[in-house]
Amino acid sequence: MPLKPSKRELIFPFAVFAVFIAIVFILWNNSLNTHKSTYIREIQNTGNLRAKEFFSLVKYDIKSLENLKQRIEMTNGSYFDYWEKDAGLILEQNPSFRFVEWLDSTMTIQKITPLEGNKAAIGLDLTEHPRYPQWKKHVRDSSTNISPWTKLHQGGLAFLVDVPVYFNGTFNGSVTAGMDFTMPFNELVTDLDKYAIQIQDEKGTVFYSKNNPRANEIGKEFIFTTTFEVDALDGQKWTFSLMPSHLNFLAERKQSTYIYLAFGLLLSFLTSSLIYFYRSSRKKNKNLHDANLKLHDLNTSLKQEQLRAEKASKSKTEFISNMSHEIRTPLNAIIGFIEVLKLSEIQSSLQEYLSLMDISSKKLLLLVNDILEIDKIESGKTTFREDIFHPLEELKNIIRLYRPTAEEKGLYIDLKQTITNRADVVGDIGKYGQIITNILRNSLKFTEKGGISILYKENITNNNQSVDIIIKDSGIGIPKDKINTIFDRFTQVDVGKAKRHEGSGLGLYITYKLVELLNGEINVTSEEDQGTEFHLSLTFPISENTGMIGKTDLESIDFKGCKVLIVDDNRVNVIVLEKTLEKLGVDSDSVCNGHEAIEAVKKNHFQLVFMDVHMPKMDGLTATKEIRKFNDDIGIIGLSADVTKEAIDEAKNAGMNDYFTKPISFDKLCKHLPNYLVNM
Repeated sequence: MPLKPSKRELIFPFAVFAVFIAIVFILWNNSLNTHKSTYIREIQNTGNLRAKEFFSLVKYDIKSLENLKQRIEMTNGSYFDYWEKDAGLILEQNPSFRFVEWLDSTMTIQKITPLEGNKAAIGLDLTEHPRYPQWKKHVRDSSTNISPWTKLHQGGLAFLVDVPVYFNGTFNGSVTAGMDFTMPFNELVTDLDKYAIQIQDEKGTVFYSKNNPRANEIGKEFIFTTTFEVDALDGQKWTFSLMPSHLNFLAERKQSTYIYLAFGLLLSFLTSSLIYFYRSSRKKNKNLHDANLKLHDLNTSLKQEQLRAEKASKSKTEFISNMSHEIRTPLNAIIGFIEVLKLSEIQSSLQEYLSLMDISSKKLLLLVNDILEIDKIESGKTTFREDIFHPLEELKNIIRLYRPTAEEKGLYIDLKQTITNRADVVGDIGKYGQIITNILRNSLKFTEKGGISILYKENITNNNQSVDIIIKDSGIGIPKDKINTIFDRFTQVDVGKAKRHEGSGLGLYITYKLVELLNGEINVTSEEDQGTEFHLSLTFPISENTGMIGKTDLESIDFKGCKVLIVDDNRVNVIVLEKTLEKLGVDSDSVCNGHEAIEAVKKNHFQLVFMDVHMPKMDGLTATKEIRKFNDDIGIIGLSADVTKEAIDEAKNAGMNDYFTKPISFDKLCKHLPNYLVNM
């Protein structure tokens, strides 16, 4: 019959259980508060970014009207003959414009585009209109006037924007537009379902809202509000507000914390139970003391086992290496499934935890990879590929990858380059990128304000290209007593329980060893609280296949008559590429998805297509395959932010001639356009 446990045996496990329960409830309460503060920060960050996008769009569209005024003034009124065409282009390119009209110096409407639907306004004398004094004041000040949200004579509501025009030394009238930003604003918030937005003018009139904002029913701490001055002369300001789109916005987040609470309670119970059984087993072990005496005869065999254990300890380095490989295999699978889950339709409350799992698993994978890299380096198993690449372009790619991380911390990354010739080199692009990445990540980790300045220099000597890169940050710096150990493994600037920065202390050690294996040099100088400067020197043989790549002589190339199609669902990307091509004298059209791209190529004669890879309705790869079914001659260049080799191979297998990573530089266009647009 089993013995009933005594009260003394139960006191300690119960005490441990009570302590654990208290800790679990404290952590649970902190988790609730953390969820709330995190959500508030999300609202503030999202609101700040969206407000900048909204108001930048307003400035850009109004600038189109001011540009028309400047063209009229620069030609002393001659450009007025092209009024209809230019006004039509503004309406076509800017969906915020409802109409463009000409008011003469007596504030009488003389022209209006389009005439259809607005004919009632022709000849209208606005001297009795409430905004006449405001219009006169801006005429005297030569500045742009923006009215409040106004009811129009021909029906509807809009903002009236007046731009005074002067030529031949006198005031001749104003270019005026009726503007409604609803359509372009809607394009900016297509992916913003969980937030509501409201914008109102200086009179408190709401002229734009999205997702039914209910500011009166939501706490003020969950509402982001900012103002934007649209008319400095009149002191007119618009107010932008962003808030959750539904009232139970914290309910889903709280729900997940209850799961962790239940898990914590279960863990507390299991821990206290284990303590009870452990203490109980210790008591019973005393009864086995006599039996242990009989094991004396087994000492010989135990000594043999001890020798085996000593031999096993000598192979611990090999064990660590093998285990690192074994850990990395399932860990890569975990990361892949996390990416799949992030793209699937799951509860929004779990998205945050998926992101945290993604970050943590990638950090663990990075640590395992570092351990493997150290094992390869120290065992002499490191191998180097012979890739053909340009060191400066690879440096730019790495900077492009880490610039969003820097901007998220409020930091800048500046690159200055000094090159006389552009040549491809032969070397291991992966090892070169790993060196740059480790230094850049280290600088970002220890920099809280300011930013990172990068100086790139290259020089060609005896068919070799020497590369000098200086990476200087404005971070916490390195104390003098640690500067000589910064490249030692498992060494960090801040250590102990109070350290503020994560890391294993392996990155710079690996960097130093790789530079050493590449016969290069790396040095560091630093001053505490003033920043750190890394100086990297490497030498590569110049590739004989590509040879020297000279600077494109644009003056010898005539792109007149060349026509290009831009396929991208992001309006800002289209505008940037259009403006860049415009500087080169290239005409361009644009569509926003793969279906439209196929129809455009069938109906028009384009020499080149810039094809975005990721688009709604039909992606760029599918569209390229369809185009290749009926047109093998047209050039197609893929556009994407994905810089992996697999993505590039997939694009070229789909039928693309080339693959550019975003953003596209002016120099890159100059270099590659002559391959597709040739009018010499």
